[in-house]
Amino acid sequence: MTTDVPVSPVQPWQKNRLSPLAEPRLPEPAQLYSLITLTLRLHAAALTGLACRWCGEDWPCPDVRLAWRLREGF
Repeated sequence: MTTDVPVSPVQPWQKNRLSPLAEPRLPEPAQLYSLITLTLRLHAAALTGLACRWCGEDWPCPDVRLAWRLREGF
């Protein structure tokens, strides 16, 4: 004895519309260059002397020196 059961049509694969959109990842060199630029902007020399505005050490501070060496590596 067979019973005919209505079958719903097969739906094509659909992307889950409720999932959050993933941001495309930046390549690593672009991320590194952005961090170098941010470091050089934050660790600038103060107008009232040769001290770093961000960390207060003598300018150029070790962070600026490292960022500059990395920038020169590009």
